[in-house]
Amino acid sequence: MEKLHIGGITPFSTIDYPENLSAVFFFQGCVFRCPFCHNSEFQEVKKPYYSFEKFKKFVEERQGFLDAIVFSGGEPLLFDKELVFLAEDSKKSGFKVGLHTTGYSPERLKNLLDKKLIDWVGIDLKSVKENYPFACGIDRNYFDETVESINVLKQSGIEFEVRTTVFKEIANSDSLREILNLYSVLGIETPVFQVFSVDGKPDKEIELILEKFKLENNENFIIRK
Repeated sequence: MEKLHIGGITPFSTIDYPENLSAVFFFQGCVFRCPFCHNSEFQEVKKPYYSFEKFKKFVEERQGFLDAIVFSGGEPLLFDKELVFLAEDSKKSGFKVGLHTTGYSPERLKNLLDKKLIDWVGIDLKSVKENYPFACGIDRNYFDETVESINVLKQSGIEFEVRTTVFKEIANSDSLREILNLYSVLGIETPVFQVFSVDGKPDKEIELILEKFKLENNENFIIRK
């Protein structure tokens, strides 16, 4: 495998794999066009340029320092063969492997889990079913696929989190309550609400709305900035 669809790297991160120091590799390309995307520069698929040799060197130089390698995007499952290859190499090098995904393909996710290549997953639950196309910025509704992916994770036994990015249109009590009810139906005990970022900085107004809602309703969810 000469070239990889890797569009960027975060060499050190304390937030992309909970309680672990990780490096994050961002795959190019995504099936969604979320208007609130934190990594919109990776939505389009561009020419592969990152070599496996470069990946291998990066990983080997960080043995004993990093705990985990995380694959994000974009959507890593779009290039599942590359993902399997890189996850296998990361595991052989002694790292835990994390995955960030939209959950659009439960089949590809299950294949990775069956191969015992993933230790932790962060999966996005964009919205309730009727609002899913709007939240994803596309016509097709991937809500059912996402729910199936969450069920696959529940059955796998690995650690995972389900998170929803809170943007302006859903930063109100009615919408938040509706989404929390969905988490409850899905059996997710600790929802994660990510604050929409503007130019890399959390939106303060949305952050305050979430904190007020949590305090007034005594809700058990995590606010991630």
